Amino acid sequence: MKKLNVYKIKPGMILGQDVINAEGRRLFFKNLELSDKEIRTLKMWGIPEVIILSASQKKNQTKPKGESEGRKKEREILDKWFQKNDRQNPVIKTVYDICLDRFENNQFEKVASFKKKKNKGKILSDGKTKDVIDIPRLLKDDIKLPALPTIFFEINEAIKNPKCSGKDIVDIVSKDTSLSATLLKIVNSAHYGLSKKVESLHYAAMALGTQQVSSLAFGITVIKYFKGISEKRVNMQSFWQHSVACAITAKTFATHVKGVNSERVFIGGLLHDIGRLILLNSYPDACNSLVNKAQILGLFHYQLEEKYFGMTHGKFGSLLAKNWNFSDKLSELIHHHHTQFKKVPPKETGLVYMSNWLVMALGIGASGENGLPRLSMNAWNALNISESILEPVVKQIDRQIVEVVKFFYE
Repeated sequence: MKKLNVYKIKPGMILGQDVINAEGRRLFFKNLELSDKEIRTLKMWGIPEVIILSASQKKNQTKPKGESEGRKKEREILDKWFQKNDRQNPVIKTVYDICLDRFENNQFEKVASFKKKKNKGKILSDGKTKDVIDIPRLLKDDIKLPALPTIFFEINEAIKNPKCSGKDIVDIVSKDTSLSATLLKIVNSAHYGLSKKVESLHYAAMALGTQQVSSLAFGITVIKYFKGISEKRVNMQSFWQHSVACAITAKTFATHVKGVNSERVFIGGLLHDIGRLILLNSYPDACNSLVNKAQILGLFHYQLEEKYFGMTHGKFGSLLAKNWNFSDKLSELIHHHHTQFKKVPPKETGLVYMSNWLVMALGIGASGENGLPRLSMNAWNALNISESILEPVVKQIDRQIVEVVKFFYE
């Protein structure tokens, strides 16, 4: 084996060891025969040099039959990730194949979670942690429950009011200069692809529509408000990356599903895990205990939440939504994003559920879970679309997610 500068590598050369970037992320497995595509990726990631098999080693190496060793490892990881799902199902198979392609293109971000050592110690708690109080009491507790800024409620009322004009929403947003500036940055981004630069909120409302501007302003307000939560409790950037991806996915699905409100499902996707965020902030010790126990028992967090808090974070999120005067329809979207439906749910409910599941499957951001739940086919059936839609939906997510997260969160 010999070490070669990345600019001296030629197609056909074989890696002598795995390639790991500066952040510890594996880019390629050893024994991979490099093509122009992989060489470009190495340069893009700033890898200075790699170990290459010598000519004699390459000659003596027995060529594997069928899949390469790297491909087999990728499948092993994805098999574990999809273990709760029936891969013979056409929808699951389609998503699995998309994830396999993303793995090859270094877009599947869940690899690191499979390298972590599982906690084999004792369960820290029996679920009766001292600091947990009744959720209804938390909802009435003005000290613990975040008091959202006035502009939040004003925008929310504007969204719910079908008679709200562009001037009305502009008057509300203009009260917050930071919000106004961020909104204009998003409107002028490639995400919307407007032909002319938008320099005023009035023109933004005309170009995108009152409801869309209201939804964007609402999302920016919520994310900025919760940015102050300690990173020790939750990786906020990863949390919002997952949430914004869900919002984008929901709105993208909405273009293929008749009879849904695209702005409502966008907000539903953005806020679906708001209950989890408040629980993490209010009861970190109880949440840590729950995570530990879920890992030992091999369960999802939401399967244990009723024991710890008397309800799931989805249910808690829906109660928060009602407490903040959201519409009943939006509260339902938040409530049921993990529900295993016994019958076909309403379209918008199924759409937000499906958006959350798909983003989890793709490994975008962090939902808090260390596994992929079983897909509720009743939720998928509510959309009444073909699995062939999934690949273009994922491509749309990839085109938008980096830029949108940057504007929403950074």
